[in-house]
Amino acid sequence: MADPVIHPHETLTTPAGEDVEIDLDMVPVVRELWRLRIKTTACCQDVGEATAGVREQRAVPLGYGGDAFIAYHRGWALLKLPVFDALRLVELLDASPTFGDRIRHPWRPGSWRMNVPLVQDGIAPEALLHFPREQLPDLVTTLRSVGT
Repeated sequence: MADPVIHPHETLTTPAGEDVEIDLDMVPVVRELWRLRIKTTACCQDVGEATAGVREQRAVPLGYGGDAFIAYHRGWALLKLPVFDALRLVELLDASPTFGDRIRHPWRPGSWRMNVPLVQDGIAPEALLHFPREQLPDLVTTLRSVGT
């Protein structure tokens, strides 16, 4: 059973030709990432809100998404990328005056988080990048300036 739609979305066609639903606020970011040939595998414009919405609508518990998780992730956007692409994006943003400090200095207000989960054979193939949703417009502007 697919999770219910929580955020308004738009259907985009990936560079590989697959139709995917992208949260409206993430659409400009995803388009710019694809333009830069950075692969995305998932995204969310507000992880806390989405988790709360999914939890409310599902008969079966998520296995995550307790009250503390939801509270912590409210206002945080998510990009899920293959590790190589996540590192490439971080490298691009590190060179940016707008995002450099947000990338280099963890745990400060406005800083980004990267999580690469551990799996039985090492690390997962995809990284989760969390960042404040309010940074989405600046992220689009920064990505548009790359390669122009």
